[in-house]
Amino acid sequence: MSGGADRRGWVNTMRVLMFGWEFPPYQAGGLATATLGLVKGLLRTGVHVTLVVPFPIDGTVLPELRLVSTAGLPTPLRRVRVPSPLTAYGGVEDYTTRVAVRRIPGTRGVAPYGLDLFQEIARFAAVAKEIAETEPHDVIDCHDWITYPAARRAREVSGRPLVAHIHATERDRSGEGQNPEIRRGEREGLLAADQVICNSNRMRRQVTEAYGVRPDRIHVVPWGLDESDDELDDAEPHPFPEDEPVVLFLGRVTRQKGPDYFIEVARRVADVVPRVRFVIVGTGDMLPRIIERGVALGLADRVHFTGGVGGPDVDRAFRMATVCVMPSVSEPFGLVALESLRSGTPVILPRDAGVAEAVRNAFRADFWDIERMADQVVGIIRYRELHHELREGGLREVSHPRFGLDEPAHRTAEVYRRALNDATRSP
Repeated sequence: MSGGADRRGWVNTMRVLMFGWEFPPYQAGGLATATLGLVKGLLRTGVHVTLVVPFPIDGTVLPELRLVSTAGLPTPLRRVRVPSPLTAYGGVEDYTTRVAVRRIPGTRGVAPYGLDLFQEIARFAAVAKEIAETEPHDVIDCHDWITYPAARRAREVSGRPLVAHIHATERDRSGEGQNPEIRRGEREGLLAADQVICNSNRMRRQVTEAYGVRPDRIHVVPWGLDESDDELDDAEPHPFPEDEPVVLFLGRVTRQKGPDYFIEVARRVADVVPRVRFVIVGTGDMLPRIIERGVALGLADRVHFTGGVGGPDVDRAFRMATVCVMPSVSEPFGLVALESLRSGTPVILPRDAGVAEAVRNAFRADFWDIERMADQVVGIIRYRELHHELREGGLREVSHPRFGLDEPAHRTAEVYRRALNDATRSP
């Protein structure tokens, strides 16, 4: 135990060995933002974090911290690079394609690149074993199924308790096309963990029902937002004329996020709002299909595709929008909603999204209910009083401390503490 405490006492400062697979600037979805927020919040509480990620890191998104190599002295945050082609949301086929065109050396005697995604995950786990032997830690934390084997291997080395985050399941990502091996990996990892953290009650129910994890081992910790660097500025230059409202989709252009429903909503809104624009921010495997569908619906001059954006451009996208629509087929949480409300932009949520448990000042609709979403968009555009009420209510709501970084970090640290206390009571 760290901080000079023995097994009968509590540590003054926890040391967490954390395994992640998406972290800025390597970002394809909300997990990078959520992980960054959790790490920053944990640092504020005095928790020391060694973050292990499967990609090269140049520089830091946390400039206030002193970063040193893993062989140096302990610092509040230490990041360990494991060379690997694992990427966010890639899937089995995507991994095979990337490995065929890109090779980098292996790590410290571990064989380079597995022949498939699952072999690469096993290689990542083998490297994790070496890291756990050298990195001092009290608790092991991991994020989603890709990191579960690495965390379990680390626990075999150190015997420290394991806390597993589950941000989205294979069912959320793939629907009817679920990979049975990924489901097995999720189940084994969650059942092996000492404690499990979900981002919503919706996810908690799914983990309990689908994988048989005991409810008393599952903790719900909704994600929060970092403070925005920019103040809202209504005078900021707008890319479109003032009399042209903007309907925004921001996220991965994949089945899970429902861009195909968004483009159908766009056609219906355009039928009744003559000068409306639609902006799709993001990339994904469905992008060509959505572009083609937009042309087929006669929206080629109305729909604008920006590709992936990051940093301040994300906030600018929200601020230029009149309304943000989230037609996700499955949304375990939905940080986009909080980001939109923080920017003063009303949002339409999936009815069963995790974030819908936490916010009140937002419209809700089923992802398949195109007519309802279109009516809601038109109402927000046409009725200024409604837009103002949603805007001001959303701004007040997300300014509450529960939507910041500190509360999720404190609640996560409490789960660490519980895992450690349970470990000390075990024979």
